Amino acid sequence: MQWVNWLRWQNFVDITVLSIAFYLVLIWAKRTRALHLALLIIGFHAAALLAGHFDLTITGWVFEGACLAVIGLLVLLFQSELQHSLLRLDSIAHLRFRVPAVSSRAYDAIVAAMFEMAHSNIGALIVLTRKDPIGGLVSNGLRIDAEVSKALIEAIFRKDSPIHDGAVLIEGERIAYARLVLPLSGREDVPTEFGTRHRAALGLAESSDALVLVASEERGQVVVIDGREIHPMPDEAALRQALYSLHPERPASVWSKVRSLLFSNARYRLSAVALAGLIWGVSFLGGGTTVKTVIAQVEFANVPAGLYIANQPLNSVSVQLRGNSWVMNPIISGLTAHVDLSGMGVGLHAIRLAPAGLKLPPGVTAERLSPRTISLRLARSAAR
Repeated sequence: MQWVNWLRWQNFVDITVLSIAFYLVLIWAKRTRALHLALLIIGFHAAALLAGHFDLTITGWVFEGACLAVIGLLVLLFQSELQHSLLRLDSIAHLRFRVPAVSSRAYDAIVAAMFEMAHSNIGALIVLTRKDPIGGLVSNGLRIDAEVSKALIEAIFRKDSPIHDGAVLIEGERIAYARLVLPLSGREDVPTEFGTRHRAALGLAESSDALVLVASEERGQVVVIDGREIHPMPDEAALRQALYSLHPERPASVWSKVRSLLFSNARYRLSAVALAGLIWGVSFLGGGTTVKTVIAQVEFANVPAGLYIANQPLNSVSVQLRGNSWVMNPIISGLTAHVDLSGMGVGLHAIRLAPAGLKLPPGVTAERLSPRTISLRLARSAAR
């Protein structure tokens, strides 16, 4: 099949980059409840490209306008989520795959303190960092930098403590900050019994991968919030198990990191590849109406043994191409007309050039070659 010859490495790079971009958009849209808008943008853009290929100029403008309108709506409705997503790029840029290690001793102190405060009707909010940086999401923190202990956690959240309001940030084995102000969630499906402390926990968990623990002052209940998931903890054993499963004590092995990187969110990865293939196919393989005239260099191949080209044949021809400009642009400077001389003998030959000798990619056709015929004389090489 001729199209196989035109599968260049650039095509695979384009599809890979496009797939990664779609995957990041889909994951972000999933976390921010903007998935339907993201898919709508992709659909409108694909429809605009398709309309352009069929010379539906006005239709293409309509779809492009609709695409821009939805993008504006997305920015307007999800300003904070976009800002938080940009901040999260720091973890990718610095390849921060390592979760700060926490020992079982620190877990025991956290678990015991949370349930002791819940049973004493003391509200508490504890943040356990994972891979994502949260510096741009929190504010007004007081630096503590002390070892995690049950007594210190309870002392911070005592009602007569000057720093009991806000959240405590734990990084690894250390209590890093207290009195942190967290972003409030704008969710409408939050349980009615949840107050400001729970909304703050949800706001941070939705904007990062941090694990947030909440002790309710009114109900004496402990919950763990991971992303958009709310997990009530019935007892200390359940909380300890949740911490071990959601916030591993030891850093993950290299293989588990690679496996997570390659196979996590498989449904979204496959969807991203499918969307990238669709957009690439519409953009590059669809029919087009652009017409360009280019110069193709003539290349003579398979000169019979013992013969040589005796005259000075034409070394270039003018070719009129029709097709998608995105496909034509990469080939214009390197287009070559191949002429096969195998089987020819001594003498003058009038060779008619054929479009097949140009090896054009799918979606591009040669409408006219000038000249169509070149003259070539083969002579026998002198014996040495």
